[in-house]
Amino acid sequence: MSTPVEPARLLLLAQDRTWATSLRECLAPLGDVATLVEAASWDAVARQFDNQPGTLLLTTTALLPAPGRCALPIVLLLSQEPAQPPPGASDWLVAGELTSDTLRRCLRHVRERGVLQDTLQRLAEQDPLTGIANRPGFQTLLAARLAEQEGRGVALGHLDMDNFRHANDALGHQAGDRLILQVVARLKKQLEAGDQVARLGSDEFALLIDTRRDPSRAERLAANIIEAMAEPYYVDGESLLIGCSLGIAHARAGAGADPLMWHAHIAMQQAKSTQGCSYHLFNERINRHARSLADLESELRRALRRDELELHYQPRLDLSGNTIVGLEALVRWRHRERGVLAPGEFVPLAEQSGLIVPMGYWVIARALRDMQTLRESGFEPLHMAINLSFRQFQDSQLLSTLGRLIAERGIDAGWLEFELTETAVMRRNDLVKQTMDALGCLGVRFSLDDFGTGFSSFVHLSSLPIALLKIDKSFVSGMEQRPENSKLVHAMINLAHNLDLKVVAEGVETPEQLALLRGFGCDQVQGYLISRPLPLEQLQAFLRFGQAQAIRSPAP
Repeated sequence: MSTPVEPARLLLLAQDRTWATSLRECLAPLGDVATLVEAASWDAVARQFDNQPGTLLLTTTALLPAPGRCALPIVLLLSQEPAQPPPGASDWLVAGELTSDTLRRCLRHVRERGVLQDTLQRLAEQDPLTGIANRPGFQTLLAARLAEQEGRGVALGHLDMDNFRHANDALGHQAGDRLILQVVARLKKQLEAGDQVARLGSDEFALLIDTRRDPSRAERLAANIIEAMAEPYYVDGESLLIGCSLGIAHARAGAGADPLMWHAHIAMQQAKSTQGCSYHLFNERINRHARSLADLESELRRALRRDELELHYQPRLDLSGNTIVGLEALVRWRHRERGVLAPGEFVPLAEQSGLIVPMGYWVIARALRDMQTLRESGFEPLHMAINLSFRQFQDSQLLSTLGRLIAERGIDAGWLEFELTETAVMRRNDLVKQTMDALGCLGVRFSLDDFGTGFSSFVHLSSLPIALLKIDKSFVSGMEQRPENSKLVHAMINLAHNLDLKVVAEGVETPEQLALLRGFGCDQVQGYLISRPLPLEQLQAFLRFGQAQAIRSPAP
């Protein structure tokens, strides 16, 4: 028994009336399977029939629409069997072989082919886990909505789940999938007819918001979504709080989809600067700032190639012998237009863009070169402290590159010291210890930078090969005015000494701070009271002539 075919509309384009007569004769035994409509040309009926569901175009080659002009399935009407399948046609019929059965098979084939194409298209544009649109599908939806409404009455939301990857790693991917399904359910609950939600990535979502009746609705919806997302999630008996960042941008007439998605992304990045769940509305000031950052990143790439970076060295004073025992290498960027830029103006950008890895290798190579220069100039060896980012700490080439650079300069690795932040040490304890042990085999030692600003514990630190703790300057600077700061610094020093760790106090700027630190038994200090960071030439002069004056201080 033949598979029934849904009723179809057959649009016929043929100057030869024989085709219309033959097709009607073949359709008669098939009952209501299809109706035949004749037209003089595609252009005459395109507005009426284009994209009409259930409509097939039957046309001779003479009246075949130009490529891209017709979205309907096409059946070519030919005088003889083709040697190869005609390009662009779903099927074909041959005049001398046209029968009711042939026509039925042709219609069934075209229908099944259309269903298959629709299924493949849907799968290509649908997220398999949630059933909502994926990134390509959403881009199609967004472009269609903008074209339909001429860029008016449309707002776009870009939502990022801030801590999803940590939850996914901790609970497993199946639990992560269940968490994503809960996120989508909460989002759908907030949306109305005319809104759409899509999954752009593993933990990123897009919201297409209908604002035709009320432009302020987008912000109200954002506030409701943030409130809903802030509630705990329950997965496999675990209660989870997942932060999220939502950026909202309004479409502009004629601006297109790409600028709108970029604006929503910029607003989402701005929302990330706030802890917890938050949203931010796009504005041009943020956009100008983002463009400025993008320009700065491009300039930073060029600066690395053109050797526009330089190192300044801040001396470190040993309090027991009043001698300079170490240096901290601090990178500066001599910008062609903005002058010398401090690390805070470009290092965070380097971290974000990945440039921190090549920059870190440049710093290591330059510091080793300058260590060699100091040695050849007759100076006693000094410990060289270099800040090492966690991103570089993870780089697979770190160990081999460092070994090669040390060998090239003939430096004793025992004088090289890498500074790690508390945050880096706490992120992956197993990886951190493994890498530190491997670097330690070269002779390198480690210090913990900005101690007191992170979340590490002394128990945790005791398991790592750390030689020094550096107390953050925020604690040192408040010692004179705030007794609690003074007590905290004193306690840090005592606890570190109990773990056989030396202590370096950063940001020492007054004789009173220095006197307090001497009294607490602090081992070393650095700061503007001793010396500001100096380029190599000035550092050499300081080490020869200036340090005696710099380190004079009243006895406790």
